[in-house]
Amino acid sequence: MNEPGPSGTPNGAGPAGALDCTTPAAPETLRWPAALHGQSGQSGQSGAAPPRPPGPARLREGLDLLAVPEADREAVVATMPGPATDPERWRALTSCHTALSAPPGTPVDWPDAPAALGAAGRYFYVHLFLAALPDALAAHRALGVPEDVTRATFADVGEKMRLYRLAHGTGGLDRQVWLLRHFRGTLFRLGRLQFDRARLDAVAYGGTPDGGGPADGEPVLEVHIPGDGPLTPEACADSYGRARAFFARHFPAEPYAYATCRSWLLDDQLAAYLPPTSHIIGFQRRHRLFGARPCCDDAVLEFVFHRPPGAPGPADPDRLPRDTTLRRAIADHLRAGRHWRLRCGWTPLP
Repeated sequence: MNEPGPSGTPNGAGPAGALDCTTPAAPETLRWPAALHGQSGQSGQSGAAPPRPPGPARLREGLDLLAVPEADREAVVATMPGPATDPERWRALTSCHTALSAPPGTPVDWPDAPAALGAAGRYFYVHLFLAALPDALAAHRALGVPEDVTRATFADVGEKMRLYRLAHGTGGLDRQVWLLRHFRGTLFRLGRLQFDRARLDAVAYGGTPDGGGPADGEPVLEVHIPGDGPLTPEACADSYGRARAFFARHFPAEPYAYATCRSWLLDDQLAAYLPPTSHIIGFQRRHRLFGARPCCDDAVLEFVFHRPPGAPGPADPDRLPRDTTLRRAIADHLRAGRHWRLRCGWTPLP
């Protein structure tokens, strides 16, 4: 662990988390920012305004809007880079900021920062999103997005930080590529669920629905399920009910008739373990399954048990917590030598 020391800066770092130049830098601490620099000219749109270091008031507002957990706020502020205090890391942040301005769907390669950077690296992408927040908020205002939707959407940054601490036992963020959707303006949270503007990709889904449903290339709203509450029928009905009107109003050129979902929560094997009254089973009933069934054990272990992604070796089902019906189901299934599957489903928007 490399938590901030008494001065508020990470151990082994200078002002605002800069690397101590008296200590030889590990090779990865040089390769990582260089790789980020190389992406800006390929991904970003020319003329994108460079970011400005947030002042104290804007920084406080950003921490609130991103719902950064209290346990992380002091370290996030202490390690925030700037063009004078940490020019190399600020240049890397500026390159990523430029890539954020690229059209939706433009890929980025944003690897986690080297461990040698400590907290300054673990919070690097939090710093990026704090710097990008003014442009993202301006885009929401230009679309007329209600403030409650804006706040719910960007609060996902703080939620991913909460999950990072559960998985790793320290502060940080490692879902930077996922959060592109929020800052490029394709994903919005409407009540319990998130909806991402997309087109059905038959290759990614492993097929298309039979007997109705969206066709390959048709606009769809991809549904994502935050892990911060139960999937009650009432909450899900409210989200789906809001979706068609929201996107028709704010994106009138994009007609959405269907929502799609790719999740292990749609795995019909869960019906063998959960009661018919389960909220998860009720959510499954909303969707008609189609497409491929790839194994997703690691994703299930991460979501349900907060096992860090990429953890070495297989998880021992006998050592997994069994304190809920869902956790018992996951563990029993794996103990039997079986696998959980990522399933695809579609549903018409009401």
